[in-house]
Amino acid sequence: MSTEFVPAAEVRPVTFAVHASDHIERGHRRGEELRTGIASTLVAYRRYFSHLSITEAAVHSAATSSWQRLQQWWPTGAEEVVAVAAGAGIDVTELMEIVARTEIMTQAPAAPTECSTASHTSPGASVAAQNWDWAADFSTLWHFNDVGAVPGQHRHVGIAEFGMLGKIGLNEAGVGVLLNILKHTGDEAGGVPIHMILARVLAEAGTLAEALEIIDSAPTSSSSVITVITAEAAVQVEIAGALKRERRARSARGADGETGKSGFLIHTNHFLHPDLLDGAMELRPDSTSQERYRHLAEAVVRFEADRVGARAGVGSSDGAVSSGSAAASDGEGHAPVTVGDLTKLLTTGPGEAPVCCTPAPGATYGNRSATLVSVRIDPARKQIDLAPGSPADGLHGNRRFQL
Repeated sequence: MSTEFVPAAEVRPVTFAVHASDHIERGHRRGEELRTGIASTLVAYRRYFSHLSITEAAVHSAATSSWQRLQQWWPTGAEEVVAVAAGAGIDVTELMEIVARTEIMTQAPAAPTECSTASHTSPGASVAAQNWDWAADFSTLWHFNDVGAVPGQHRHVGIAEFGMLGKIGLNEAGVGVLLNILKHTGDEAGGVPIHMILARVLAEAGTLAEALEIIDSAPTSSSSVITVITAEAAVQVEIAGALKRERRARSARGADGETGKSGFLIHTNHFLHPDLLDGAMELRPDSTSQERYRHLAEAVVRFEADRVGARAGVGSSDGAVSSGSAAASDGEGHAPVTVGDLTKLLTTGPGEAPVCCTPAPGATYGNRSATLVSVRIDPARKQIDLAPGSPADGLHGNRRFQL
């Protein structure tokens, strides 16, 4: 198979910015304006499903089942999906092969490792960031997603794969979502697509509580962790098939995997909540999830030590004083944690755990993952930064959106 793909940092994605009178018109606009991208993404996923040894019949059955569940759970979202398919000139079950790709992939024994996420809870100033890792062959099959409000829904901005209503992003109410895929023995195809849950949170949630209620209400069948971020707090919702559990930052190190002493939560691609460890699986035999998690946990500890040193006027462990030491206090004498701080935590180089993921030279199709997008969310400022590639690539294509 072809070894050619576009390096993530070189991608300059299109921006889909849509304003419509209602969700159906908005869906038609998405399908019409992104028709070429949707067609390319459908071809790409069909090739990828075949590579994972998922038969066409199994793909169709899974997509159809997820479509039925979606109609029951979120009729408004289902109507918009129908409109997207019509605008793109494809059948709705074909579009669902993209929208429900995570649920379809539960039928494969392994899939690429994806995503490292970090957040910090500080009431009124919580922030979050993510390196979105996925198959390098999909590096051009996503876009900036600026979705205008319609009656009963919020404007939201983020990234989306072509054909999806939403993915990772932030809405005008200051509610954001990040996503990491997980794997569990209880996984199966046919549940409400995780990407439609993200889209509904972005469209409808005005508070942290509303976002968590939407997630909890969804009849899921695949595993992921959704990080909900508002200025109030960050909450991770681990999903194992139909089960869901929340993880919140604590003021001291907890027994269930939280790191640090001042509000940090990190996640990679393995379960952390003790209630869900029975049946928890790695995404693939050569997963780097544990290695990346350890790296981030150690980086958080170093960061906190530097903050303490900066507060006392002592140089940090690398000989510098914390860059945020002159900023306003978080109420405990510390400078507030910023999206820039999280970006530094999520930046790695050669010889370190691949939090910044780059395909190995000569890696073949299906075995090459890359950080496709760097995401930084500051809900209090209603800002989201989106950059093709990883932080190690320099964020040269960064776009900042102000909601």
